Amino acid sequence: MIVIPLIGLLIFSACTKPGQPIPDIAKKDVDLIRSLPDKSLTFNDIRPTLEKRCIVCHGCYDAPCQLKLSSYEGLNRGANKLKVYDKGRFIYQQPTRMFIDANSTDEWREKEFFSVVNETEGGTAEQNLKSSLLYQMLNLKQRNPLPESGKLPAGMDVSIDRKQVCTTIDDFGSFAADHPNWGMPYAVPGLSAEEYGKLVQWLAQGAKASPPEALSSASVAQVEAWETFFNASGNKQQLVSRYIYEHLVLGHIHFMGDADQMFFRLVRSRTERGDIDEIPTVRPYDDPQGVFYYRLRPYRASIVDKSHIVYELSEARMQRYEELFLKPAYEVKELPPYNPGEASQWAERFYIKIKKLVGLYEQKMLTPFTIFDAIPVQARYQFLLDDARFFINGFIKGPVCRGVGALSSIEDQFWVFFLSPENPTGYSQHGLDGDFLKANDNLLHLPTELGDTSRLLNAWIKYWPQEQDYMRAKLDYYLQQDSQKGLFPIDVKRAVNQFIWNGSNRDGSVNRNAALTVFRNLDSATVSYGLLGDEPETAWMLDYPVFERLHYLLVAGYNTFGTLGHQASARLYMDFLRTEGEDNFLFFLPVGKRKAQFEFWHGVNRSSTRKQNIDLQSAWLNADSVTGYASSDEQHELFTLLRTHVAAKSPDAADLNRCDGANCFKSATGRAMQRLANLSGKTSHYMPLQYFPALSYLRVDGRDAYTLIYNKTYRSYEEDSFIKEVNNRSDEDMRGDTLTVVKGLSGAYPNFFFDLKVEQLEMFVAACEQIRNQADYDAIVAQFGIRRTNPKFWVLADWFQALHAQSQPVESGILDLSRYNDH
Repeated sequence: MIVIPLIGLLIFSACTKPGQPIPDIAKKDVDLIRSLPDKSLTFNDIRPTLEKRCIVCHGCYDAPCQLKLSSYEGLNRGANKLKVYDKGRFIYQQPTRMFIDANSTDEWREKEFFSVVNETEGGTAEQNLKSSLLYQMLNLKQRNPLPESGKLPAGMDVSIDRKQVCTTIDDFGSFAADHPNWGMPYAVPGLSAEEYGKLVQWLAQGAKASPPEALSSASVAQVEAWETFFNASGNKQQLVSRYIYEHLVLGHIHFMGDADQMFFRLVRSRTERGDIDEIPTVRPYDDPQGVFYYRLRPYRASIVDKSHIVYELSEARMQRYEELFLKPAYEVKELPPYNPGEASQWAERFYIKIKKLVGLYEQKMLTPFTIFDAIPVQARYQFLLDDARFFINGFIKGPVCRGVGALSSIEDQFWVFFLSPENPTGYSQHGLDGDFLKANDNLLHLPTELGDTSRLLNAWIKYWPQEQDYMRAKLDYYLQQDSQKGLFPIDVKRAVNQFIWNGSNRDGSVNRNAALTVFRNLDSATVSYGLLGDEPETAWMLDYPVFERLHYLLVAGYNTFGTLGHQASARLYMDFLRTEGEDNFLFFLPVGKRKAQFEFWHGVNRSSTRKQNIDLQSAWLNADSVTGYASSDEQHELFTLLRTHVAAKSPDAADLNRCDGANCFKSATGRAMQRLANLSGKTSHYMPLQYFPALSYLRVDGRDAYTLIYNKTYRSYEEDSFIKEVNNRSDEDMRGDTLTVVKGLSGAYPNFFFDLKVEQLEMFVAACEQIRNQADYDAIVAQFGIRRTNPKFWVLADWFQALHAQSQPVESGILDLSRYNDH
């Protein structure tokens, strides 16, 4: 219905000719009306079509014109001309979160959303269609289908930052006259006759909702048990519940043993029982203004992969909470206050904003280190480690990941490790020392505490000096231990074994969160268990203070609807945290190589960090901390030690990028894909990878699927790195590019599909190795690729989606096609 659909309805900018009448319904659709079924169709009857053809672009914050079709409520809400992701927003924008900021059609109309279906009661079938913007967009595509080969017609923009045109039904006649090719689905093949016919019949019958589905008895029992747990009395329990809630705010809660696609959200409600009255604060730590209860609210919308972050609740999970938070002997004498939320009145917001702008607004928010000080630090850190991938996914897949958010700060591929949640014998770790955190709490504030602000450089002016002072305090903490106990230097093998978490649990089980791989695919990213691909250029070593601040900066404290000042401050501070995580990793390298590695990582593309005063950070890098390396390639040696150290890992022999032997893979497909994985910027001086999409799916013989992930380097990028782009990179950078090949599907935003027979694999790989220019790549696309205009486009899209659902029945969601390239 709308894949890049209402992009057609909603997307591009142009001048329209006024006064054009709304088109009449098509003659063939008159025949459809005459054959309406006796039983009225409801939303669930057409939901499968929406999921396959519409929600692939209209299911999240970045849905064109905010038209979210993942639920009946979203479709009924309609569209809005304001953009959610706006790099130039200087004025406060009211949040428009589905199911949170309004709960009725009238409330959404007050927020300037307009209808895409006929809202006139008692309309005839003809009136329901003619007055439906959705129908008009669908029919426009039927009248003007795409060509069946080649690239898209001129004027069809599919770039992520294209301008929007959010036409209403009254202006649709002019819109259609000016843009006859912009029907739905936009820039892809149209709907089949069966899909189109069912949607038209549903719209003609008045676009009826489906009856609400009751929860299963098992779900009801789980909800009652967990709501009882979260709302138990006593200061200790209430503080623990608050800590858990503030960390699960983006989670799709799944009960172990429940239906694969049944999810809940943990919310704060005015009501203890019955209907949930969710409190719509912007942030989970904002003052709820009165009595509230934690409730588990069913999430009825279709699941889209790009925002799907699963957290499982079970009997074992409740026992874990008891073990971590409730059994330890500590006292919560009084509950800490909440931080004030954003002012709701315009005049009050304006007054506060002016005070912030001139530096007179000094009402500091409480940090999570102060609020949850009573809970033992090790318990808080272990809680994060238990599900580290979930919490890192919070800013990788959460709303911050779009635009000038966190992703422009990170590399295209890196590994993530964690300092141990326990102190080694005879040593103390700064991140586990509550007294250290309390003494330095004034240095751990985040710029997001300012909320709605126009101070674009606030992170540098105010928070960068605090970060430098914190780095000095951290170094002094270890130097003091060194002077007392002779801490440094320590043998690197001992350092790895004692200071780095390996994921082994006391009961003998293994936690696979101890080592993670992050792939950044231009403007999206993926977090995977284990260490995938070639050894990366950089790695993170997270400690508790960094991990906690990442969450409160980019998840709990981030407002997608915030001003540019808020977005820029969060992005800049993310640089500090990323650098701190990388510096923790460097601490395990010999001091003689560490500074060179630091400059290698933090060259021109780190200009926003490097050009500041880094004397204190250099002091951290000058500390002689480890010894005992046996080779001159210490980073490779450290990665080898870490791969051995972590308990949950895949053997190198199973990794297409790391298996060096000629006989690693016995099948012809495996050997060919191994050759493809060896492609890099150094394959030839033509640097063939520069023409590849960021993320592409490859199908072999209609049976096997692979993901091709193009990892770019930005080391000598000549422009400010506030937002990384793919253009203007130097030859030196492109020589560092690599291609990671993963068996199966990875990522939520495929940029392109390739479809091959097994006998074509050798030809395909050889052609990729021999790319010299754009024409060579275009020839590969013409022979093996699936362009937007290809009649097989939906066949491949449906195949990959079905495979994804089959292989990940709980964690899978609808793949997003809005960033599919026009190659």
